[in-house]
Amino acid sequence: MLQQAMNASFLFHRDFMEYHQDRFCDHSLLIYEDNELLALLPAHLEDGVLCSHFGLSYGGIIHASSLTFTQFIAVIEALAQHCKSQGIHSLILNEIPTIYSQTPTNNLAFLSSALNGNLLSVQLLSTLDLANPNPLNTNRKRMIQKGKKQGYYIAEDPSATSFWQAVLEPRLQERYHTTPVHTLEEISQLMEAFPQNIKQMNVYNAQGEIAGGTTLFIHPQVVHLQYIAGKEEDNKNGALDLLMHTLIEQYKSTKRYFDFGSSHSSPKQLNQGLLYWKESFGARSVPQYCYVFTIENLLQSHALIGG
Repeated sequence: MLQQAMNASFLFHRDFMEYHQDRFCDHSLLIYEDNELLALLPAHLEDGVLCSHFGLSYGGIIHASSLTFTQFIAVIEALAQHCKSQGIHSLILNEIPTIYSQTPTNNLAFLSSALNGNLLSVQLLSTLDLANPNPLNTNRKRMIQKGKKQGYYIAEDPSATSFWQAVLEPRLQERYHTTPVHTLEEISQLMEAFPQNIKQMNVYNAQGEIAGGTTLFIHPQVVHLQYIAGKEEDNKNGALDLLMHTLIEQYKSTKRYFDFGSSHSSPKQLNQGLLYWKESFGARSVPQYCYVFTIENLLQSHALIGG
């Protein structure tokens, strides 16, 4: 099913989801019609609520592009019937951003309007359209040239160890008093399981010392920066700017979008400096919607299509 899905991702494979299985009560579902698998829902159960898996960046209903809207409604009704039988009162769907879907669709927006769903949150992703890129701004051009003159160079690292221990963990602790979502052991396990989808790209100074890096999550048409960090002095000398420019050039002929990720400092506030840096590469905001529905309302989904 994942091979044919229009919104497939390696994030939905069991080998990825189960690295943090101890943190969630998994309740992922397969939806069939006459023995034919129509859709998947990566999910977990939390206090009577069925949630698009919070251990993933996004989720929602995974299905092939051949699924009609009538079939989609049948999937929703089947989900609602299942939830009712399990005593589940609400459903949270963390929608896959449109850039990750190979076929445009926005069924959940209509479903929310028609069945009194609530928009739980909107996250903004800074995304560069590699097919129609906005130009670099003057500051970014200057910093990229500065990075080149300083002698920085880019190389893939088969291990995340140097980046995690020398850059990412110290920088997150220093600036935000936090730690990466993935431990070094977890990201190493995932890199081994998905070598074509997870890559560690680092930038080094002229002496060969690591200056910064980014962990790439590579999807069918999107390159996503899962983590990015650089040492402060190297950032001032253009190390990360050169890294971003190099990766954009590398992927512009094979991928449609370059996703810098969100710049949220809280659910309803953005980090101005981080947002400016991403937009200076030409990135613009793409929304990711998260909806909550009552099961009682979803049970009325069959009435959305009349004669």
